[in-house]
Amino acid sequence: MSCVILINIVNMGFDLDKMYCGVIQRGDVFLCLREKKEIPVIVLQDSVLNERLSTIVVSEIIPHQSGERVFSNEALLHGYETGLGQDGICALHKVFTIDRRLMIAKKGELTKERLQEIYHAMDVNCGRFRD
Repeated sequence: MSCVILINIVNMGFDLDKMYCGVIQRGDVFLCLREKKEIPVIVLQDSVLNERLSTIVVSEIIPHQSGERVFSNEALLHGYETGLGQDGICALHKVFTIDRRLMIAKKGELTKERLQEIYHAMDVNCGRFRD
């Protein structure tokens, strides 16, 4: 199966030399390759699993415009804390699993306090407060 993934990556025109080869931690902000585009994401998966699995669970960061509403199942992220240079929203309705070889560049790391806000928003998104 990994040969099929590798062939698909090469067919997409992805340069394997640009693949991120460092440690991937929960709370890291990355650019990853998805559907032939680079998109910003936050790593949600536990750091221990990131060391051992070939896939990473992430949430997409979507651009945020000043004055735009942030819902309770989202978390506002400032550009200076993500390393992206613009404010964004951790869109917990856009969580997905990605092959670690599609992680391109680490842009930043979130604080533990900001991660707690994301966990709270994830609880809202999963309906944990209704149980």
